Amino acid sequence: MDKNVGILFTSRNNYELLDNWIKIVDTEDCKILSIDEDSTEDNKKIGKEVCQRNGIAYMDREERGMQNNIVTACNYFEPMGIKWLIWFQHDCFPLNNRFFNKFSNLTLNGKLDKFGVVGFNALHKQLAHQRYDDGIRELNDTARTPLEIGDFWYRRKEWWPNARVDYTKGFDKPFAVESVAWYSAAVSIDMYMENIIPTDDYHFFHAWDDIAFQFLYKNIYNICLPDFDIKHHQPSKKEFNIPTNSPRAGADREHFYGKWGHLDVWKERWGFDYGDRDTFEPVKEHYEGTLLWDFYHHDPINGPLKSFDI
Repeated sequence: MDKNVGILFTSRNNYELLDNWIKIVDTEDCKILSIDEDSTEDNKKIGKEVCQRNGIAYMDREERGMQNNIVTACNYFEPMGIKWLIWFQHDCFPLNNRFFNKFSNLTLNGKLDKFGVVGFNALHKQLAHQRYDDGIRELNDTARTPLEIGDFWYRRKEWWPNARVDYTKGFDKPFAVESVAWYSAAVSIDMYMENIIPTDDYHFFHAWDDIAFQFLYKNIYNICLPDFDIKHHQPSKKEFNIPTNSPRAGADREHFYGKWGHLDVWKERWGFDYGDRDTFEPVKEHYEGTLLWDFYHHDPINGPLKSFDI
């Protein structure tokens, strides 16, 4: 059965990581597209060779920035009959057996059609990786939460004392989130093209958060699928001399991730500072009647804002 999902990478001077990813992951015959985000000419040559050798489609970007790259990917995948795409950071790996087959089956059944961004249970800390390898499966990073009370994430309180979410209260089935933990993220091509107005202002950072908020503004839920596990393995970058922590990459940051300044863009677009929940208070009335309002008034210690039978 043909898959209903395509795999997307947005690449910038990091093709060694893409080569490494494809060696590790069973892509289950999914179509794969890598869009180059203005790499150096030498790196583009490497990228074209890596893609050709691994059966990956290579494209130079049409318009700058993640959100425009997704438009390009939608236009690439849709004529193939593919209705969904899953984007991965190059150091993020699916963990479930038959990950893509299971996800594709959900989309073919129409069970995800009404949602915006779809995310997964992300294992970020090395200790989480070790526990998973030891057969301990538990929720880790599942959402980013600039509006809710807490530490701006849904993540395990035993490792993050300021985390507010209580995973014992109703997080065992798909649940609503402000924004997904976007080490990987999925979206319906139809939903994206119908509801998202892309901008080139976000090259990488906060691009998915902005997409998620555009959906929330239209009262479309973003969700986490807690039974789908992904591993964010930053140390894999060390082998290829790529900074392990992208926001702290210093002088190399633009080389690998594009322009900074995303926090200023966020404030201009949404009216509050990402990372300072109090600054939403003066503008909250603008969002009354939307899911942004609902999340701002929600306390995740009581469970998810909403969960879904899928």
